[in-house]
Amino acid sequence: MTCLLLALLGFAGGVAAQLQYTSTASSAVAAAAATALTLSPTSNVLGTKFERFVQIFLENTDYSKAIADPNLAYLASKGISLTNYFAITHPSQPNYVAAVGANTHGITGDGFVRISPGVQTIVDLLEPAGISWGIYQEHSPYSGFQGNYVNQQTGNADYVRKHNPLVVYDSISSNLNRLAKCKNFTMFDKDLAANTLPQWMFITPNMTNDGHDTSVTVAGQWSRNWLTPLLANPNFNIARTLVILTFDEGSTSGTNKIYAVLLGSAVPTAKVGTTNNTAYNHYSLTKTVELNWGLGNLGTNDVGTSAFF
Repeated sequence: MTCLLLALLGFAGGVAAQLQYTSTASSAVAAAAATALTLSPTSNVLGTKFERFVQIFLENTDYSKAIADPNLAYLASKGISLTNYFAITHPSQPNYVAAVGANTHGITGDGFVRISPGVQTIVDLLEPAGISWGIYQEHSPYSGFQGNYVNQQTGNADYVRKHNPLVVYDSISSNLNRLAKCKNFTMFDKDLAANTLPQWMFITPNMTNDGHDTSVTVAGQWSRNWLTPLLANPNFNIARTLVILTFDEGSTSGTNKIYAVLLGSAVPTAKVGTTNNTAYNHYSLTKTVELNWGLGNLGTNDVGTSAFF
């Protein structure tokens, strides 16, 4: 059987190792999953506008094409549509990196890269303030996984490292307790049921559901089907929850203007179904969180950008 998985198993079993799996991939992943540490800390730090912030990234679609999708248009009608929101660059990986670190850090491609441990992310502002955080990646095989995972039954590239915005940073990938908060959708469901979701979340669907390997139609349908019950669930949509659903980037031939909508209980009732034409970008994600909880800043592109509120 051809190689189906190239993975970097950060601290599984306490040892960092790079492994190339063949037909034994499933058993190797299962063995690592059995010893992987998972943590689900909670907190209740009051913010000025919201107490929970949830970011969801879809893939590679221009604004005009996304807003024409009936399911994404429906979701836009349920919140505030940000009609002047732009991605930072191309391709995918630097946009994800920028979303949590307010800087692309010179990354220009989707290949394997590591950002030195001295470089800060939003996590370095959240933790001193006692604000819980978590990453949820659909079909990542276990908490703290740092490679790419190909479904052994279907051959689909379900999970890719380049779409996980934090594991690229060594300040996360070299810290066992931080890796333990980089989880999959199985853990999301468990945390949701147990009411142990964190206050800050970044959520990435798999390569099918985010539209990367399929279409904006699939991404829109997944988004509506996944978000609708969550927005009605008090364990997710607590008293003041702000959700932003957006894309990592537009098409390479376009302006990089992308769809973005604010949803959740933090959106004032009077603003539901409205539009906001203020210029925003992925750096606004960090700025919004910083201002809401009075965290200071990372001293980079977050300083000069606009917050959503």
